Amino acid sequence: MRDRLRKKAEKRKRDQIHRLLDLALDINGLEKRKQSVTGDLPTAFFVFSGHVGWVEVQIFSNGWISDKDPDTKIWSHTYSSGELAYAVRCLEALKAETQTGGAVRESR
Repeated sequence: MRDRLRKKAEKRKRDQIHRLLDLALDINGLEKRKQSVTGDLPTAFFVFSGHVGWVEVQIFSNGWISDKDPDTKIWSHTYSSGELAYAVRCLEALKAETQTGGAVRESR
């Protein structure tokens, strides 16, 4: 019984991490996304650090520029379902906000 619950919890956390990556890709697309190429389109970075067990999504609202800090950082421990769920909610809200503002568009 414990193994089944542990596997179910593990699957839920993996699904949440996959959702964070999907949201970052939805915001960013797959093309080059620096400001000099795409103008003011938002740029998203997804970082997975397995050695410490956390994920981070960084958002540059007006495109990525060298030596500039991101406008938003959302991070979570990979072993905390609650933190992952919160990170997913934050990124979903940010994505919805940028879409209603017309900022999320197709990459060139």
